[in-house]
Amino acid sequence: MKTISLKKRIALVAVAALGSTLVSVSTSNAALTNAAGDVVAITLTKVTSTPVVGGAVAVNVGLTTAANAGSTTVPLTGILSKYPSTGYVAVTAAITLGAGSTGSLAAFGYAAGSATASGGLLTLGAAAANVALTAGSVASSTTAGVGSFSFTPATAGDYEMTVWHDVDADSVIDNNETRQTISITVVAAPVATGGASLMTWKYGSVSAPAITDTAEDLVPAASTLSGSVQAAIAIVNVKGSTGSALNGATLTASISGAGLVLADTTSTTMTGTARSSSVVLTGASVGYVHVSADGSTGKGTVTVSVTDPVTAATSVVGTFTVQFYSTTVATLTATQNYSVLGAARVTGCSAVACTGTTYSTGSSGKPAVVIVAKDSSGNVIPGLTLTATSSDATVISTSTVTAVTVAGAIALDATGLGAYNASVTGASSAVSGKTATVTYSYTNTSGAKEKISSAAVPFTIGGTTIVTETLAFDKTSYVAGEAMVVTRTAKDSAGNAVADGVASPAVTFSKPVGGTAPAASFYVAGKSATSATTPTVFAPASGGAFSASMTGGDAAATVRTASASVTDSNAGLLTQIDALNAKIVALNALIAKIMKKLGVK
Repeated sequence: MKTISLKKRIALVAVAALGSTLVSVSTSNAALTNAAGDVVAITLTKVTSTPVVGGAVAVNVGLTTAANAGSTTVPLTGILSKYPSTGYVAVTAAITLGAGSTGSLAAFGYAAGSATASGGLLTLGAAAANVALTAGSVASSTTAGVGSFSFTPATAGDYEMTVWHDVDADSVIDNNETRQTISITVVAAPVATGGASLMTWKYGSVSAPAITDTAEDLVPAASTLSGSVQAAIAIVNVKGSTGSALNGATLTASISGAGLVLADTTSTTMTGTARSSSVVLTGASVGYVHVSADGSTGKGTVTVSVTDPVTAATSVVGTFTVQFYSTTVATLTATQNYSVLGAARVTGCSAVACTGTTYSTGSSGKPAVVIVAKDSSGNVIPGLTLTATSSDATVISTSTVTAVTVAGAIALDATGLGAYNASVTGASSAVSGKTATVTYSYTNTSGAKEKISSAAVPFTIGGTTIVTETLAFDKTSYVAGEAMVVTRTAKDSAGNAVADGVASPAVTFSKPVGGTAPAASFYVAGKSATSATTPTVFAPASGGAFSASMTGGDAAATVRTASASVTDSNAGLLTQIDALNAKIVALNALIAKIMKKLGVK
């Protein structure tokens, strides 16, 4: 068997790996002294914090040298001495550092710039003729060194880079040549992903909002049909699969339905130009999408996607909807939440965002009336100023109407844009039982300038002091665990329903019930009841009588009660068994009669 020396084996590996990077000593350097002892130590520092596939991985080189009185150069060669299967690539030397600045050579007696790099060979002092090497040291770091070596991996995995003092510049690691090795782990490059990217948008002619949420918004904005007006703008933060910002992706926006889009790198007001638009985010991870009308009414759904700059894989960030409308009102529809007003009492929320579900006399909770404005195509129209007219000012003094709008980037009123929240105030002199209506209207500013009105909304005056109050079940008898409807009612001194918003008391039971006992709440149209369609309280599990009670809201705090019972499940079962036995006896008699007729014994 043929034996190959360690030196020759290392040489073969190095030569195979270097390929076209082999560099021979030039004839001009042949007379220079270059001893193995010139380099005492080599240090290596990885500059690239997280090496990824497709990205350059830089390593800065530091040296410690001994003195050499001759005219001396220091050749350094770098190779990948370990790499994944099929992952080999050539190493490239540079006279600059991985961080970008020029390597330091003064510590060795060399003038700045007296170094050359060719392929995988970095030669210090090559351009400084007849300069002796001095004893010196330059430590490597992410920002310091004498030069650098780099490679661009195409495969993820573990690598090792070896840099040595190539005394004879033959690209072979000799036993007497100082060397150093650094381990490098390369991970797969992050891919631009819609799932990780963030998008926030606003409607109207506004600059882009800041990214404030963690996902795309799926709520509609609204805009007029003017093509020269920006209807909405979205800001997109492109992120890779690792969750970090990713530069260089292609941002694409397309719109289905009405409208035009423009994808660009401008955060200021712009208008859409086409049904689909893309922009390459060169050196950036943030892009913008602008939307404007195309002259047609209806909804336009914008889909935003990102395309990875390396893999060309495309994924969707999210969608949002813009509704384009005519400014000519065709209909006003009023939906009533509260109907019984108190004298000199404001009922319902009138604010740009009424998101509550409870009774309100101020800026939270539900409006007394919600009005929705639409054009002839059925598109909602936001931003109008509606007029409220009372049929009798001695019963209803005012109704305040506020257009629903957005708060910040994404928060919308529960009723949405194109809706109007109204509160209604009973007149100070109003008497219990009196009635009046409120009509909401808008006069169009173009065309025939027609006045559009809602149907009249009726209201009744009720007292705010409880005089009589009742508590009742919807049945007198329940099966164990059956859903129950518990109703509280209250009337004023005139026998009319108390005003909406008057407090209703909590209810307790003499036996444990299922679900949740009715808590303190408020009266609407004189009633406060649990739901029949979505029940929350259920009959006791044990049979027999039980009761409910509450401390009334009248001046005497009268305790009100209601009684019911749960059918004894065992008694019911015995009744069923008795009935079954009776049927069995009758059946046996019938069988005997038939057998007798047939002569069967």
